[in-house]
Amino acid sequence: MKNIVILRIPVLLIILASSLFSARLSPTEITKMVAKIKEKRVGISLLELESTVNPFILNVPKKTILTEKIEEAVIIAPKEIVYELKAILNKAAFIDKKWYKQGDSIGKYTVGYISSKSVVLKNSAGNKVLKIEKKNLIKLNRGYK
Repeated sequence: MKNIVILRIPVLLIILASSLFSARLSPTEITKMVAKIKEKRVGISLLELESTVNPFILNVPKKTILTEKIEEAVIIAPKEIVYELKAILNKAAFIDKKWYKQGDSIGKYTVGYISSKSVVLKNSAGNKVLKIEKKNLIKLNRGYK
């Protein structure tokens, strides 16, 4: 370990000495260097600059012009039929201006269950629940006062 430290000391001294001797510049040398920097340098003209080749290579994709017209296929999803429940009375439901009872079919659905406020329509794809909107809700009294 000591051998490595001993070898490093002369190397460091040589580096330090060379940097000290090379950094010595006289004031006249410094003023000469500043004068050279201050001199007006003539650059390249604008015409010469524009005629030079771009040193940077750009990968620009080539544009291809299509001569054939491509027809776009538009897939229109079938609109789902919206059923509107208007009333429920005596286990019958008034849906889209028609009365239905349990087991009747409406389009692709069958009436599965009728409650006091909703109707369940069943299908192989899934169930659909129809509810009476609060604005259409009417309460009937069963007795006289």
